[in-house]
This record gives sequence, C-alpha cells and structure tokens, in this order.
Amino acid sequence: AVIIYLAIAAVVVFSPMIGNFFVGDDFTWFRWAASDSSVVRYFTASDGFFYRPGTKAYFELMYSVFWLNPPVYHIVSILLHFVVAVLVFLLASKILRNVALSVLASFLFLVLSGLSENVFWIAATGYLFNGLFMLLSLIFFIYWEERKKITYLVATLLFLALSLLFHELGVVTPLLLLLYKFTAN
Repeated sequence: AVIIYLAIAAVVVFSPMIGNFFVGDDFTWFRWAASDSSVVRYFTASDGFFYRPGTKAYFELMYSVFWLNPPVYHIVSILLHFVVAVLVFLLASKILRNVALSVLASFLFLVLSGLSENVFWIAATGYLFNGLFMLLSLIFFIYWEERKKITYLVATLLFLALSLLFHELGVVTPLLLLLYKFTAN
C-alpha cells in the first residue's frame, strides 16, 4: 500500500512538470548525445568536463529513441524519483524497524523541494540514477550482512560500480557501507 501511495504522491506532486521544456544544461547533454562520439569513448575520456559515462550513455539512448520530446524525459525522471523514494522506504524499514517512521521518511524524501530540481531539470538525471544505485548497493549489502549469500555481495559491488558511472557522488557509497557495518546491531 505504501508503494501505491508513493506513486500517487509522485504523480500529484510532479506531473505538472511533464509539460515543461528543457532548461540550462539539458542542452549541453543533448549536444553530447547528438555528437558522433562512440559510447566506448564515454568510458575512456571525459572530454575536458566530468566523468559520467552512464549519464552520457543514458542521454544518447534517450536522444536516439525520443529525440527532443521533453515529456518523455520528465516522465523517466519522475519514475526514477519514485523508485528512489520506494528504496528509501525499504532502507528505512530495514534500519529503523518502524513502519511509521519509514513511511514518513519516504514521503518526506519524495516531496522535499530540494529534490524537485532533479525531476524538473533533466540534466540532473545522473543524480537520480546515482541515488538509485547507491541505495540498491546499501540494501543488498544489508541483505549480505544478514544472509551471507555471495549473490548479495556481487549485487552490492555491481550497484556500487554503477553509481560511480552516473555521478561522482557515488564515491561515498563505500563510506555508507562502512557506516552501516559499524553502526548496525
């Protein structure tokens, strides 16, 4: 039920953004997506800017399929933000072991105005993917700590690596894993 309520809240809060056009750095990402660079080059060179090969590959894929269709990009951003809010709920449930606090945490995360930029400004999609993969890494690490199944450890490392490909903020993921390791129980 919580996931359904989060979905409803995401649609109610963020659906007005679907009709917005592109702004600011969105056009920089489109310029890269429209360039003749190979996807392999995204992983080997930052082209004098920043190293976000996952985000560049995402924009190239979206641009090649949907071109300059703003509603699609905003819908993907809303969907990503919703999924991250669900992961916040799952993580809070694991750590807090209190459903009411977990629901509160996930709804606050979903509607906080500081995060609306990540939905409105599609150039910030890398943050959404980064948050998604960081949270998945932490959740699978918690599962690994509880069950010691190697597949959970592999998933932890995979999502950690993916978080690094979408935004440099992913470097804090190992610190979050260590923080959980030393504060759990």
